Amino acid sequence: MKKTLTVILSLLLVCLAVSAAAEGWGQEPLCFTGDVYATYDDSALPDGHLKINIKFVDERPARERQYFICDIQVRSADALTTTFFNPNNMKKTGLLEKIAENNQAVLAVNCDFCGDHDSGIIIRNGQLYRAEKTYKLDMLMIDGDGNFSLHNGSRKQDDVKALAQQLLNSGIRHTVEFGPALVKDGQALPFTTKSDNDNKYVISTRSSQLESRTAIGQISPLHYVIIVADGTRKSNGNWDGYSLQELQQMFLDCGAQTAINLDGGGSTKLYFYNQVLNKPTSPSRQVSDALIFR
Repeated sequence: MKKTLTVILSLLLVCLAVSAAAEGWGQEPLCFTGDVYATYDDSALPDGHLKINIKFVDERPARERQYFICDIQVRSADALTTTFFNPNNMKKTGLLEKIAENNQAVLAVNCDFCGDHDSGIIIRNGQLYRAEKTYKLDMLMIDGDGNFSLHNGSRKQDDVKALAQQLLNSGIRHTVEFGPALVKDGQALPFTTKSDNDNKYVISTRSSQLESRTAIGQISPLHYVIIVADGTRKSNGNWDGYSLQELQQMFLDCGAQTAINLDGGGSTKLYFYNQVLNKPTSPSRQVSDALIFR
């Protein structure tokens, strides 16, 4: 009898702890200071699950660039997901806003455009789509509790088939293959293994090059930050945008414990509550997949 009572009391304590955590979600301080540009908050509703606050910084006329910091707090990991434009064919592409609308997203950004390349381990919603060797990609892994982890550095030794199965067995729900990884365990990561001219872990750009950027990070359980940074072509033909070092520092300033660079450049787009907030350099660019909160 005493053993049964102990089990019942233990379960009750667990239930109370879970209930308290659920009631207290969305209460962490914002990852940025200053004015809130846009917000979405359904936390007061009985079934509320999503709280988003966005900061906008326009650096013009001093610089031809601008950026958004999105502080996102969710009730459960189910609010964060990835999706393809065409779930039956990951190579098919469409506008980000169309992907967002088709999936009832409140916020969406371009993901890794995995339909445009053939390498890496792609798991989406617990389903394995691809397991192929890669040498230039870093991998973000998202588990069933919404926690982020990274597989970065040299990928030459990966047994991709075995690794993919291991990830599935461990409960990984999504993988994102792009990079470079920016922050791990709250610390800045180096972008290359040799010199800045070594592009080994940088996709189509040196770390000091100025570009439009999209990136995501995790601050704490169920608390995330997305940064979307716009660059524009100046009158002299050069680009003004954000380097990976600048992007990395933004995530460190936000308190991110984990962060990774996503597809950027012409793909950079921030969809929020039925509109595109940023100024894409290629507004009609189509992508294969998106990372969404809904």
